[in-house]
Amino acid sequence: MPEGIWWTSSGEGPAVVVPRLNVDWTAVDLSPLTDRFRVVIVSPRGFGPSERPGGYAMSGFVADIEQVLDHLDVDSYTAFGYSMNGVMAVRLALSSPRVVAVACGGFPLTADLAGMGDRARARNEAARHDPDAWAEVLATYDPVAAEAFWDDVAALPRNALADLDRPLRTWWGEEDALVASFLSPAELRSDLDARGIPYEAVPGLDHDGMLRRLDLVLPSVVDWLAVHLD
Repeated sequence: MPEGIWWTSSGEGPAVVVPRLNVDWTAVDLSPLTDRFRVVIVSPRGFGPSERPGGYAMSGFVADIEQVLDHLDVDSYTAFGYSMNGVMAVRLALSSPRVVAVACGGFPLTADLAGMGDRARARNEAARHDPDAWAEVLATYDPVAAEAFWDDVAALPRNALADLDRPLRTWWGEEDALVASFLSPAELRSDLDARGIPYEAVPGLDHDGMLRRLDLVLPSVVDWLAVHLD
């Protein structure tokens, strides 16, 4: 039994792994996934309810998730996530041959991500001066873990998140200012079209709104995952 790592498993069938970093997936309706697949949600140490040892590396985050999958005898899976959790889903594919496909929403996969660790440190420093914001950060993750996560992502080669050797699908809200702050929607569409990566841009939704309305994209994402899991 993995110690210090929070995880849950629900549903039956081929496995879909959902990293829990800054989203509490237990509060999100994932029934379109759990109706067809075995959905394993895992918080690596430093995030969510898992232990916070204080020292972190991406290799440790991946190893924590893989340890849970070893315990559950999961040999292969697709990875699913949104925003930071979606990046972790892609990062799993870069590290593990178990991942057969990735569905990552709410993140511009072809953007220049240099400096992401510095941005995380700046966000954490700003939050420290607001007691409510800081309490929310600490309830979500160890700030040091988030900084280590984004430092790793910043060190990846440009387009490493998009140029996978496995199928990749993405989606975002057309009013997502966070996505647009990295890359214009036109550039993102062009990059994805050039790579043949399927995507959906949902009108009228910003970053948080898209997370609240996953029901708008989950049916098509589930069908896509099923093709690759079968």
